[in-house]
Amino acid sequence: MNLTGIRTYLEPDLAREVSRAARAQGRSESSLIAEVLRARFAADSPGAAASSAEAQKRQINRLETRFDKLQRDQALMKESLFVFVRVWLEHNPPIDDAIVESVAASAEARFERFLDLVAQGLSPGRSIANVDVAIDSNGHDERTAEITS
Repeated sequence: MNLTGIRTYLEPDLAREVSRAARAQGRSESSLIAEVLRARFAADSPGAAASSAEAQKRQINRLETRFDKLQRDQALMKESLFVFVRVWLEHNPPIDDAIVESVAASAEARFERFLDLVAQGLSPGRSIANVDVAIDSNGHDERTAEITS
């Protein structure tokens, strides 16, 4: 390949960056600068704009696909929750008036424990599925049993 020498003057900071990048890649400074110039000139060419537009369209299509999957998953979760609540309400008898207060206290304590578990699950690196809850012989978790006793 026939090469032509060109003297280039760079700011000291930029010259250090070029030297460091060339050393890191195990190349000469000239080859690094030539590659950067080729890329810059290629970016200005008419074909580069079309190629960039196509790449952007592909990226947008991928994002739309991911968004559609998230919407589908969210709809599935919502429907699952609604089915669970409907089945739970259909199969649980009404509460006897004599025990309404104790049931309300138990429900409040259990709901507080649930909120604590959700907060733990939202912590970075944690999952609600990995939290162990100790259940006593009455079917209450330990915290609820302590509060209602």
